[in-house]
Amino acid sequence: MARTVFCDSKPLLDLHKADERQALSRSWATTCGSTNCWQLMEMSESRVVPVKRDPEHIWHRMSLSQKSNSVFEAWTYSAGSIIHAKGGCLEELSLLCPRSLHGLHSLQALMPSLLRHEVEMALEKLDLIRDRTYAWEMFLDMMRSQAWNSLPKFELPLHFTDTTRAVLVDWLIQVHETMHFQEETLYLAIHLLNCSLRLLKVTTANLQLLGMVCLFLAAKKEESLLPEVSGLCYLMDHAYTKHQLLRMERKVLSGLKFKLSYCPPLHFLLLLASIARCSAQMVWLARYLLELSLFEGQCVTFLPVQLAGAALCLARQVLQEPPTPEGEAAWCLASSIHVGSETILLRIMQILAGAAAKAHTQDTCHTFIKFSSPETMHVSRHPGLKNASALLGVCA
Repeated sequence: MARTVFCDSKPLLDLHKADERQALSRSWATTCGSTNCWQLMEMSESRVVPVKRDPEHIWHRMSLSQKSNSVFEAWTYSAGSIIHAKGGCLEELSLLCPRSLHGLHSLQALMPSLLRHEVEMALEKLDLIRDRTYAWEMFLDMMRSQAWNSLPKFELPLHFTDTTRAVLVDWLIQVHETMHFQEETLYLAIHLLNCSLRLLKVTTANLQLLGMVCLFLAAKKEESLLPEVSGLCYLMDHAYTKHQLLRMERKVLSGLKFKLSYCPPLHFLLLLASIARCSAQMVWLARYLLELSLFEGQCVTFLPVQLAGAALCLARQVLQEPPTPEGEAAWCLASSIHVGSETILLRIMQILAGAAAKAHTQDTCHTFIKFSSPETMHVSRHPGLKNASALLGVCA
């Protein structure tokens, strides 16, 4: 287990900033009630520091349109790029790509060369691999591992509510942003939280402690710099001692049997967006919708690739970018990776549309504020999100 100390002289958290620490417990104290160990403080949008984003992903802007009604789309492939027919003649290899496939074997048998090449290019572009030799095998392992980590029958304990869980998730997002952790750390922390709520008996009084422990374990898995345990207790306003935090950590690790591996939906989202040649605005909007899914208990039962595909489809439908032949062909190829029926995809899109339509009115609105910054292209304030529910026939 990694040492719980900082690994260099630059601290991740300034423990002398009391205002920042108190602001983290605002939403938690508001919903769960004030106690001696939580302090209530109002926080405005102007006090929220925009999260730092890594500029390593450069997305090629390409216009896309809604799906056509036809079942098959014709496209061609040459020299690593998707091209279209010219003068009524198809250049190079011509294939038919169905809108949905059932199973990896059918997908691989239908278009092994094109799909494999695009997946390898995307994984390399996203810096998720260092050697393209095993890129396709890694992709297949990503798809298979979802079933191992899925929670098909997830239910909150009787004494918890969806509102309580949403407040805890919002508080963890604020702590995650304060620590400047990677995005993968947040998704792993929420996954560990969901698994712990299913396997362990945790009282309401220890729910905040459980959330902090899950974030701490996720940081040990994903981060190179870790905060002191005393710093984590300080963020919780010393409501719990070091001994209680470390004892909860052992309890969680024992309950999970040290199974901390998880392929987050964010990786699938970036992979699909790269293959589909999505614009930067569409990627940011999809990432915003995907983070909103963390608040929804209904989304826990879906596979990560299904959540990623639904977020990208909804973002595409909201933006309504003009179509191009190349964009349609690229989108068709990316859509074939989605595993699941159209009913499941539409169900997730309905949940995300409802969450986006009411995000700015909720107490747990930190994600809305975070994605309203210039760095994220103000996607959470896009006017199309207000009509997303009507667009899908969903009551807000």
